[in-house]
Amino acid sequence: MSMTPKSSQGGEPLVARDATYYRAPDALRARIRSSIAAEGRRQLRPKLWTWGGIAAGMAAASVISWNAALMQARVGGEGVLEREIASAHVRSLMAEGHLNDVVSTDQHTVKPWFQGKLDFAPVVNDLAPSGYPLTGGRLDYIDGRPVAALTYRSRLHVLNLFEWPAADAGDAKPELVTRNGYSIVRWKRGGLQYWLVSDASPADLLKFAHVFGT
Repeated sequence: MSMTPKSSQGGEPLVARDATYYRAPDALRARIRSSIAAEGRRQLRPKLWTWGGIAAGMAAASVISWNAALMQARVGGEGVLEREIASAHVRSLMAEGHLNDVVSTDQHTVKPWFQGKLDFAPVVNDLAPSGYPLTGGRLDYIDGRPVAALTYRSRLHVLNLFEWPAADAGDAKPELVTRNGYSIVRWKRGGLQYWLVSDASPADLLKFAHVFGT
């Protein structure tokens, strides 16, 4: 036996025609809409947090990497060279006879001694009138190459002045740094770079750099 509802003369099912239609109360409809919206926000929030966390993590990693690169550049560049300069100064004072290969207060004796030993001509100035008498010179090895090391005195302090060709053109004014308790002044002039190191006062080393001819 068929259970299909009979149709009226106009073809409309009797259930559809005779059923009573109830409209949901406005409060219920509002609660349903609010619930749907809340569920949508809940599902979206983890995605937003995920992307926000990734972006924040990438930004933090970029800052850390940049700072690390700057520190590494400093340590791997001039920082290493400063340590070499300080170590060479200490070595020159440790052993008898190691400070000078040629002992003389005459610049015309010290300068010719380097001929044939280096691929450049070091500048040797007489600074005795300014309070920095020349005491001699030697060959040393800095930054992977032979360099000229001139020795001067400032009262009881030994000053080591290292010279070798600069990698780039242009002059640079004296700049003071400290390394392992020693003062170091570096500058460039006339295609050469100069590194002066001593346990004398920083002001004394800056004065030397000035009178040497910067």
